[in-house]
Amino acid sequence: MVGEKKYITAEELKKHNMPGDLWISIQGWSTTSLIGLRIILFSTGFYLKDFQVSDVSKDYRRLASEFSKLGLFDKKGHGVMYSLISVAIMLSLVFYGVLKSESVLVHMGCAVLLGLLWMQSAYVGHDSGHYQIMPTRGITKFTQLIAGNCLTGISIAWWKWTHNAHHISCNSLDYDPDLQHIPVFAVSSRFFTSLTSCFYGRKLTFDRLARFSSVISMSHFILL
Repeated sequence: MVGEKKYITAEELKKHNMPGDLWISIQGWSTTSLIGLRIILFSTGFYLKDFQVSDVSKDYRRLASEFSKLGLFDKKGHGVMYSLISVAIMLSLVFYGVLKSESVLVHMGCAVLLGLLWMQSAYVGHDSGHYQIMPTRGITKFTQLIAGNCLTGISIAWWKWTHNAHHISCNSLDYDPDLQHIPVFAVSSRFFTSLTSCFYGRKLTFDRLARFSSVISMSHFILL
């Protein structure tokens, strides 16, 4: 019959867990990703037969519905403009202080301002990367480039690539690229055994450089 729903069980879904044949269930309907964590999803046409909404999910959906009715998810571009204006003012003060003064105290104050504007631009870059803050996609992309590429020196395209994967496999040491910072620092003692990244497809070697890095040594000491 045309339009009749096709179903699979959770056990059948678990069989599709390999790169090139990776299926996931989103609220009861099945999708497949042809390139693993690259987040290109195609509907398989199957529904999960034994899908059930947990009590936690029910509470979350109820809360999200209430927030939506209150307009808390509405895009409010004026708030972002205030943030960008404050960043522009701080950046102007930093340039002025560094170029017009030779005082060490002034330069130290400029360093503090620079840190604050980087923090603020990082927040704006994060939220614009989720397309949740500006009224149009064009303005949002412009904000991404200003806050990400120009102010913080981070490619917004690379950030969205890795951060989207982070939300799919949040806090998984094997799959979450936002946790895989070797050789800069380690967020878990598991990285001391040269964990293999399923996202990057390579081994994160805990080599001599990582071992004797000051940040790594500090995190190593704390985690042990």
